[in-house]
Amino acid sequence: SQSLLRVRADGGSERARVDKRGTHTHTQRGGTMNEQEVAVQITQMVQFIRKEAEEKASEIRAAAQEEYTIQKQTMVEAEKAKIRKEYERKRSQIDTKKAIESSTQLNTARLKVLQAQQDAIDQAVENARSFLPQLAQNAGEYKQLMGALLLQAVKRFGPGSDLKVRCLQKDAAIVSEQINAAKQGYTAATKQQAPQVSVDAANPLTDAMGGVVVSTSDGKIVCNNTLDARLAIVSRQALPELRQVLFAEAPNLIRV
Repeated sequence: SQSLLRVRADGGSERARVDKRGTHTHTQRGGTMNEQEVAVQITQMVQFIRKEAEEKASEIRAAAQEEYTIQKQTMVEAEKAKIRKEYERKRSQIDTKKAIESSTQLNTARLKVLQAQQDAIDQAVENARSFLPQLAQNAGEYKQLMGALLLQAVKRFGPGSDLKVRCLQKDAAIVSEQINAAKQGYTAATKQQAPQVSVDAANPLTDAMGGVVVSTSDGKIVCNNTLDARLAIVSRQALPELRQVLFAEAPNLIRV
């Protein structure tokens, strides 16, 4: 015979004798479980263990899913931040490029405006220069003008100086006539003795529109009071007024 461990209902155990055909011969107590009850209890235990395992597996899957979601969100946000940063960098580059191009275009436009203004001023000066020869057409006015230019130049020198006057050859007679008046004007203005003044007939002017060049006899001190020199001085002094007259209609076209 073989021995079979039988589980009692109160949790104890005892041995039962069975025959060779696997049947019970006798029991020591009446409160024991048969094989069917044991099988049911084992099945319940297996189901309980399986349920616990399934719940644990579910928890693991949920935790894994949550971790995956967090990691995915972290990666997505990191990529978004990377894309935004790259976008800002490129936009900054574009803005900088546009600003440089705009500044370059504005400077180019300003230079063009300045050049156009300067061309207009130069043209105005040239128009005035072309008018200078016409001054000699009125003999009376031209004689008065030559006297004023001579006096203005002589007053630049000290009393007792020995001065030479150069002028156009055609103006030599007019200048000679105006010497005494210039000396008188000098004395009246300075209350001092007028310099000695004479026309340098040997060295007439050849590159001037008119007027005089007065210098000391040794040539160390020179006063250029030709019409050309006076025009250059006036054009510089009157430049703001000239700009205002020429460009008053569009003062804010491009600020320069």
